[in-house]
Amino acid sequence: MAIAKISSGSPRRSIGFARSLPDAPAVELFKDRGYDCYLLTDQSAAQAGTLEKTDSIVLSYRKEKPSELGDLRRFAYVLNYDCRIYLRYESDLATKKKVIKTIDLLKLPVDGLQQAEMANFSSDWFDPYAPPFGPYLHVRTADDDWTKLANLIVANPAGHPPNPSLTIKPKSVVKKLLSAESVLLLRRAFADCSSVELFQKTDGLSGVLAFEVFAHIRDKVSGAKSPYRCFIKLGPRLKVAREYDKYRTIAMEKVPFHLGPRLRLDRCMLGQSQGIITCDFVAGAEPIRDCVKAGRGIHALGNLFNQTLIAWRRDAEPEQQSLNKLLVNYLADREEVPKHRKKRIKDFGAKRSLAELIQRIQKSPLGQRVLIGTIHGDLHATNVLVRMGDAIIIDLENIATAKPLLLDAASLEAGLFIDGFVGDKRTGRSVLKSVLPYYTRDALTKDDHFCDPADKSVWFIDSIRQIRMQSKQMELGEFQYAWTLVAVFLRKSLNKENLDKITKPAEGLTREDVRALAYVLAEKMIMTLSNSA
Repeated sequence: MAIAKISSGSPRRSIGFARSLPDAPAVELFKDRGYDCYLLTDQSAAQAGTLEKTDSIVLSYRKEKPSELGDLRRFAYVLNYDCRIYLRYESDLATKKKVIKTIDLLKLPVDGLQQAEMANFSSDWFDPYAPPFGPYLHVRTADDDWTKLANLIVANPAGHPPNPSLTIKPKSVVKKLLSAESVLLLRRAFADCSSVELFQKTDGLSGVLAFEVFAHIRDKVSGAKSPYRCFIKLGPRLKVAREYDKYRTIAMEKVPFHLGPRLRLDRCMLGQSQGIITCDFVAGAEPIRDCVKAGRGIHALGNLFNQTLIAWRRDAEPEQQSLNKLLVNYLADREEVPKHRKKRIKDFGAKRSLAELIQRIQKSPLGQRVLIGTIHGDLHATNVLVRMGDAIIIDLENIATAKPLLLDAASLEAGLFIDGFVGDKRTGRSVLKSVLPYYTRDALTKDDHFCDPADKSVWFIDSIRQIRMQSKQMELGEFQYAWTLVAVFLRKSLNKENLDKITKPAEGLTREDVRALAYVLAEKMIMTLSNSA
């Protein structure tokens, strides 16, 4: 077994009971296990230090007392303090249905229900296959005796409470960006610290808040004055839980320790609806986009595929699958061209509808053997960092197994295009003209791609040469990489957000311009691969 020490139990030795305390024998059961019982009210919960000392709260619901179910709404927020909630209800079917309906309405993480009972939960907050991480609402019938509940509480102790004295800086970030729940998550994640300073990172488009953090630990063994530097993401609970699980179970097992950020398991927290994930900061690194544009990142592309991701490639297996179908499924959630981008796409020279392009992907002659394995799932130009000669992968939320290995290589090539040409001072048509020779049927089968050093796209051509040399080792049929690249370009061009509104428009080509160019490039590739004019 793993190295461990004998647990002293929960550091929080109180249990709150709503409405009334249980009878004396039940109270003694909890006292025998080291817990003090108190009456939970809005007033007692609001008193300073009460919830920080509370391990769990116990609620009851009886069908003749419908107002008792309202306690779940009133006290659900204690999950943000890492308190457990135990709901005891009468076991008749009608009562259970009311409980389940209320849980769905409040979108509470829950344990103790059957899969069939959770089948009608809303998909926007619930996933039956999500990892079962606490804190949860634990649902139990009133038929369970108090001994069982007491033993369950002992077996599932709460973690360290929030640190109310933690100073979070700057105040402008707290006021403008952080919810009350997010502040509590920070106070839990950095409970051993006196202060944290947040610096927002703006490269991502995932919808979560990301920060570089400087944390001053109160009781440092070394006595050093330097802060602990880390990286955090704050976002929806389900999203954070998935990424946390993938980091632990898939991502880091076969990625060399210095080529991926390590999670700080003790600083990853979940609340009622939000979560925080914390990892060591990758210091001294820059996005591969910036490296290749400056002419110093080509070696890192080789390192990425031959060191960082080599185990995933070695573990991949050829399977009898239709790559056509896999690529069409990959585009399934991008059903139409965003309205705000249609005119721009047409102005850059697109002539064919999305439906026609997808139909041509579906009919492409790709063979039936595909190399299937683990992929990063979002290997764009800022999710690969370069430090000296190393390529380091970050942002592992979309990591997946049993996917076409070619998707990662294609995502990186398309990602360098999408991110790398933002701000280019040339016109969109000029950029297209400079790169189109490298997307012909003939060019997509060659290892070597010469580009005049005076061409402003030379950094991109040098980069895709390295990527395509790697992709050839993942192909099991002619033009498999080319068609995968088509699908990735097309998917990126169909991003639903108006990127010029949510990010500061660049001087020169904007993010919306480059997304529109990606559609045109995908169309050109499809037509040349289909041998059509």
